[in-house]
Amino acid sequence: LESFGTGLQDDGSQGKHYMEQLSDIKNNDRSTLFIDYDHLKAQDPDLAMCIEGDYYRLEPYLRQALQDVMRRIQAMSMTSAEEKERDYWVGFFNLPVTRKLRELRTEKVGKLLTVTGTVTRVGDVRPELWSGTFQCMDCGKIAARVEQDFRYTEPSVCTNPACTNRRHWLLDFDSSVFIDFQRVRIQENTSEIPAGSMPRSIDVILRHEMVDKAKAGDKCLFTGTLIVVPDVAQLSTPGEQAEVTTSGGDRSAYSSQGVTGLRRLGVRDLHYRLAFLACHVIQADARGTRLRSSDDEELLLTPEEQDEVDAMKSNRNIYQKLVDSFCPHIHGHEDVKRGLLLQLLGGVHKTTPEGMSLRGDLNVCITGDPGTAKSQFLKYVSSFASRAVYTSGKSSSAAGLTASVVKDTETGEFTIEAGALMLADNGICCIDEFDKMDIRDQVAIHEAMEQQTISITKAGIQATLNARTSILAAANPINGRYDPSRPLRDNIEMSAPIMSRFDLFYILLDECNEASDYNVARHLVFLHQHHQPPALPEYTPDKIQRYIRCMRRMNPKISLDAKRELVERYKALRLDDMAAVSQTSYRITIRQLESLTRLSEALARLHAHQIVTRKHVVEAARLLQRSIRTVESEPVVMDDDDTRAPDHPPPSAADEAAGTNAMDTGDADAGAADSAPAKAASGGGAGTDKITLDYGEYRRMSNLLCMHLRKIEEHAPTHPQHEQVLHGLGKHALVEWYLASSDIGSEEELIKRSRVVRSVIRRLVETDHVLIEIGPNPESPDEQLLAVHPNYVIPSIDE
Repeated sequence: LESFGTGLQDDGSQGKHYMEQLSDIKNNDRSTLFIDYDHLKAQDPDLAMCIEGDYYRLEPYLRQALQDVMRRIQAMSMTSAEEKERDYWVGFFNLPVTRKLRELRTEKVGKLLTVTGTVTRVGDVRPELWSGTFQCMDCGKIAARVEQDFRYTEPSVCTNPACTNRRHWLLDFDSSVFIDFQRVRIQENTSEIPAGSMPRSIDVILRHEMVDKAKAGDKCLFTGTLIVVPDVAQLSTPGEQAEVTTSGGDRSAYSSQGVTGLRRLGVRDLHYRLAFLACHVIQADARGTRLRSSDDEELLLTPEEQDEVDAMKSNRNIYQKLVDSFCPHIHGHEDVKRGLLLQLLGGVHKTTPEGMSLRGDLNVCITGDPGTAKSQFLKYVSSFASRAVYTSGKSSSAAGLTASVVKDTETGEFTIEAGALMLADNGICCIDEFDKMDIRDQVAIHEAMEQQTISITKAGIQATLNARTSILAAANPINGRYDPSRPLRDNIEMSAPIMSRFDLFYILLDECNEASDYNVARHLVFLHQHHQPPALPEYTPDKIQRYIRCMRRMNPKISLDAKRELVERYKALRLDDMAAVSQTSYRITIRQLESLTRLSEALARLHAHQIVTRKHVVEAARLLQRSIRTVESEPVVMDDDDTRAPDHPPPSAADEAAGTNAMDTGDADAGAADSAPAKAASGGGAGTDKITLDYGEYRRMSNLLCMHLRKIEEHAPTHPQHEQVLHGLGKHALVEWYLASSDIGSEEELIKRSRVVRSVIRRLVETDHVLIEIGPNPESPDEQLLAVHPNYVIPSIDE
C-alpha cells in the first residue's frame, strides 16, 4: 500500500485525488481512505490480486499501513498520544465484477467482492465495541485492545500468571474504542430472481462513514467481504451470560446442557450464518434516472453525453421525438406515452413558508378493454425507471404497500420494514389490477397519494415516513369491457377520493377499425419476426434517461400569461362540469387545477425552459381535457319538451293541466311516431318520451344557441334613460333562428329538428342552468326571455 501511494504521487491526476483524500482525513475528522480498484490494479497488479483473494486476512495490515502513512504526513502536527487514539480504515470500490446474492457461497468468504441488491430494511446507527479494554475483577490487571468477534468478547484468561480468572471482567469504557455501526438488509433485485424462486436476503454491516449511505428502496452496490458470524438470534443478547442451568438433583437434567465442552453457550454456538461486511456503498442508479435529484448531487456525465443532452435541448421537435422513442414496441396510444413521459419528468416540488409541502409527482391511471397494452405500459415503465417497484393490487395488502412494523430477531426491538411505496421513494410505483385491491387497502394509500407521507402508530413507534412517489395504476372495467354509455365511476371499482387523486385518466377502447387493426397487426407480426419495432427510435432508452435526469434538475417558474391561462382553463373546466351531462361532477376539483400546474411544469422541463409559458398550459389543458372528455362522452338523454308542429301556438296552462287540447295531443302522437331520435321510455303516455342525442351534437347545438344569444346581448342598443331594458330572446324566436340557419330538406326533418332543439333549450334552462329566464317577453307575455348565464364561458370548438 505504501508503494502504491508512492507511485501515485508521480501520477498527476490520480495522485492529486488521493492526496486530497488524505488531507480531508487529516482536517475533517474522517477515518477512511477510498481506493479505486482500477488504479490499484494499474499500479500494482500483484498487490491488487492478493488483496482481492485474501482481503479479510490482509485488512488489519492495510489499516496499519494507512496509519503509518498518516503518521508520516502528520508527524509535525500530531502528538504520540493522538497517534495511538486514532484508527484508520481502507475501502475499495469499482471492482470489475458485480456478484448476485445467489452467487455468495462459503468459497467466497474472506474475498473482496461487490454485490448488488435492493435495501429493504435499515437499522439504527448504534455504537459498536471495536476493541475493548477489560479489568480483571480478581487481581485488577488490565487487558487492553481485545478484538471483538462480531459479538461481545471477553478475554479468555487473565494474563497474570498468579490469577486464574476466566469469567469476571469489567469493561473500561474510557479506554475502549467504539465505532459507528449499522445493519441493513438487502434483497435480490427483481430482475435477478429466477422464476418460481423466493427472493433471497442477506444482512450487510456498515461502519464508519458508510452508515446512513443506504436508504430503504435504494438499489446499491456494496463492496466488501463475505463473513461468517454467529447466529445471534440463537444466542442471548450481547454481554449476557447464556449458561444452561438445571434444577433439582436429577442427573437426567444435565442432558439439556448439550456438549459439555462448550461452556456457557452449549450447542447454540454451532449456529452460524453468512453476512456481508461492506467497506464502500454506492447507489447503483447513480448514473441512471433518479426521479428526484438533490441540488448538490453531482451529475456524472462524460463530455460526449453532455453534448448529446445539449443537442436534444436544441431540437425544436423534441416533444414528438421523445414520444416516438418511448415504449416503441407498443403501437399508437401517443397521448398515453405523452402522459407517461410527463410523469417521469414530474412537476416542481414546493414548500410554503409555513412548511406545507406541495407535491410535484404525477399520478396516472390507465383503464379500458382487455388487450390494450395496459400492463405492457406498466412493465415498460418499471424497467425503464431505475427506481421503480411493480406490484399487483390483488396480492398486495395495506402493510405491503405502505410499511409494516416487525420485531428484530436479534435485538428484540420493533423496526419499520419498508413497503412498496417507501421502496419507490423518489421513483414510480406501478400497481397493476388496481381495481382488485381491497377497499381497506385502497384507503391506506390515500395519504401517500396526496401528502406523500405514511404515518404509522404501532407497537410504540410513532413516525411519519416519506413516500414521495408517482403512482402508475392499471384497472380493468367491472364487466370485463368498458361501456362508453356509462360514466367512468360505474365502469371501475374505485372510490371517488382515489379517483380525484389521479392527475390523468386514460381509457383505452378496443374499437373495430380496419385501418388501425391492419397497422397494429403489421406492427406486432414484425415485432415477433425481427424482435424489434418496424421503425427504430431516434433516441435510445439510455439517452432518454440521461435527458430526463438532467431536466428534472430544472425548476421552471410560472409566468404571468401562464397564470392567467391556468385560471381561465380551470374556470372553463368547472363551469363545463356543472352541467349534469357529465354525470361526473366529483371529477373536477381543485386537484385538477394542481394537475394542470404540474403538467405545465413538466412540459416546461421537457422543453428545457426555465419559464412556464402559455403554450405549455394549453398543451397540459388539452391532455387533461382529453382525459375528461373521454370520461364524459356519454349520450345525452333528454325529456321530449314539445311534440307539436313548430307553427302551433303554445297550449295554455289550463289546457296543460286538464289535458283537453285534443289537437295538440294528436299532433304530439304523430310527431313522436315520426321522430327518429326519440325513444319511448317504459310506461308510455304524454311526458314520458325521451330523446337521445350524441354528446358532441348536444355540445355543438348548445354552443350555437349560446353564441347567438351573446351576440344579441352585445349588439343590443343602449337606453340611458331606461337602464332596466332586458336584452334577450324568446324561446320560439330562438327555435326559429336555429331552424332558419340549418339546412333542412323536408317537412319531416323540420319537425324532428324542432322537437330536438326545443328539448335542448329546456335542458339548458332547467338542468344545466346555462340559460336563464330574465323576464317576460314583451311580444308574447306567455313566454320568458332567455339569456346566457353571465358567468358561463362558451367553450371553443377545439375543446
